[in-house]
Amino acid sequence: MKFANVFRRTLSAVGVAAIAAMWSGSANSGPIFLTGHDPDFHAQPGAGNGETLLRAGLSFVTGGTYNDSNLATKKFLWVESTIGVPGGHLRGENALINPLGLNNTQYDRVDGAGFATVNLANYSAIAIASTFGGTLTLAELTALIARKTDIANFINAGGGLFASAECFPCGANLAGSAANLFAFLPVTVTSIGASGPFSVTSYGSTTFGLTNGDLNDPTHNSFGLVGGLNVVDTDSFGNATTLAGNVIVRDGGFTGVPEPASLALLVLGLAGLGFSRRNKA
Repeated sequence: MKFANVFRRTLSAVGVAAIAAMWSGSANSGPIFLTGHDPDFHAQPGAGNGETLLRAGLSFVTGGTYNDSNLATKKFLWVESTIGVPGGHLRGENALINPLGLNNTQYDRVDGAGFATVNLANYSAIAIASTFGGTLTLAELTALIARKTDIANFINAGGGLFASAECFPCGANLAGSAANLFAFLPVTVTSIGASGPFSVTSYGSTTFGLTNGDLNDPTHNSFGLVGGLNVVDTDSFGNATTLAGNVIVRDGGFTGVPEPASLALLVLGLAGLGFSRRNKA
């Protein structure tokens, strides 16, 4: 009996310590959503069916506050050029206005020059337009890369990061060169060619409620490496086309941490185990 009591106390202490460590890690981590689709283009009226994907990504990285009109809630930051829109492109920001119904109560927009000096601590998340479909240019990518360390610190402080398709070369490419693509991330997630049709994974279905129909507009990149993130959907070759996860940036990469819901289930499981052992004693 004495041994059983000691075992229960030890099990409880270990469980509490483990949960505390994971909960602490979760509090110092941020949500990431990277997609090779360009929902900032295809969410716009008459351009396709990207609205669900755009809403899912923005909701994930802002903790569900992207459309909150409460002035006490931090805005998110939208990064995109202000150049004239080339043929075959749309202003990605316009998708925020219609169909999402957002305005400057919920987000601020900056181009490359603006991003160089903006205070990231004022925002819940950074959201980056696509290079093809939207109008992200080399100027914005250069500004993002220059603040790579600031972005990593922002994520570790709980900030979110959303990024749409980046490809080279692809049509009226605006990105400059392949070396710049997603280079603001603290881990390599190489942009490679994509080939449809696209299939949602179980993670993408259960976490975001996505279906294959939400993904099959034209797409401009998949990912050769996933950087420790979860795969939301794949292309016809099995390459990841959308990646997401709640992560800590350390040791030059992403380290995933449990979602709050998973931690809650673990707490309940350990509590149940302790209750069961107490009743059997």
